Amino acid sequence: MSTASSPPDAPRAAAVIVAGGSGLRFGGPVRKQYLEIGGVPVLLRAIRPFLAHPRIGQVVVVLPPEDVLHAPTWLLDVPVRIVAGGAERGDSVTNGLAAVEDAELVLIHDGARPFVNGGIIDRVLDGCVAGGAIAAVPVTDTIKQVDAEGAITGTPDRRTLWQAQTPQGFPLAGLREAYRRAAEEGIAATDDAALYERYVGPVRVVMGSYRNFKVTRPDDLPIAEAIAAETRDAT
Repeated sequence: MSTASSPPDAPRAAAVIVAGGSGLRFGGPVRKQYLEIGGVPVLLRAIRPFLAHPRIGQVVVVLPPEDVLHAPTWLLDVPVRIVAGGAERGDSVTNGLAAVEDAELVLIHDGARPFVNGGIIDRVLDGCVAGGAIAAVPVTDTIKQVDAEGAITGTPDRRTLWQAQTPQGFPLAGLREAYRRAAEEGIAATDDAALYERYVGPVRVVMGSYRNFKVTRPDDLPIAEAIAAETRDAT
């Protein structure tokens, strides 16, 4: 839960929750964003902290095109705007940005990250007032660079490495411009910050949370269930 209040002169902010993927890496008959963790769908867990946040005035949810007309009932019961995604993640973000109204800042969040919280949202909002800011955590494992044959070619200093998460926050006009220029040049990116860095300006990291992970594979579900149970027991 966020403890922040929204001062009268705070920049207006919106959130775009991207859940337009097919979930092919996860497999199974149900898209991963609709699977339940502790009885609550992954996507709904990802949405709720933004709906509850006093500095977020609008939430846009991007779904696979075929799901828009048949969205889950639980999604129709919350105050969000639903839009169709595109063929690639960048297309989905572009569609989500087009649906944002009356905002100066925008946060982009993965619909498969169910454990974002108000504190993370606060830090990203504070960091992106003057440019881009993303939630991230320091890398704890040793990272190896390898070539096409798997031979190690380098060992980066992990003290300089952070693992990017979402939300990623930006001035809305700047991120729209980055996506417009990327489309003109045929540049695709799976990371919003990479486009903002390329076309607009620098991006900084703010502290995320190691719990703020993305549900990607079936092995992630037991971890997510354990976090959900621990959170429920603490309330």
